Amino acid sequence: MDDFMDEESEKIMRSLKEQRMENAKWEYEENQKNMTKGHGTYVEILEEDFLPVVTKSTFSVVAFFHKDFERCKIIDMHLRKIAPAHPECRFVRLDAERAPFFIQKLQIQMLPTIMCFVEGLAYDSIIGFEELGGVDDFPTILLTRRLVKAGVLKPKNGNESGAFKMARRNRDDSDSGDDMDD
Repeated sequence: MDDFMDEESEKIMRSLKEQRMENAKWEYEENQKNMTKGHGTYVEILEEDFLPVVTKSTFSVVAFFHKDFERCKIIDMHLRKIAPAHPECRFVRLDAERAPFFIQKLQIQMLPTIMCFVEGLAYDSIIGFEELGGVDDFPTILLTRRLVKAGVLKPKNGNESGAFKMARRNRDDSDSGDDMDD
């Protein structure tokens, strides 16, 4: 009986290993394909490049900016850090002054505005800094988590998904007796 279980266990382990290898191979090929589309970088595009960029990638993030706005520079700094770690998404920036058509079409009224696209469709937006703590010195992980929540990034770990943050918050909430309606 033990030999049968050992043999069965080995088959299961071999199957799991093969599946992991297949998944790793697929992920590597997907990342390589995305890199040829400009994923893993954060670059400025022109208005005429907007539609080709957001329609040729499954996930894209477009930061609308103004060159003289300090908060736009802060968003740029964070997106430059996030982009190389998330090749599943295309990150670009678009000068609002040079993109009047899309500013009007997407009804952008405040800068910075980050638009999240899934398969070419506007899916979510982050307007200003309110969702990022309302302060200029927010940590990059806050923006990463917000983009994960928007569905354009796959979390690389529990910290990016917010799992560690939630565990601490739940512990803090139970101590204070407050409701969890944040």
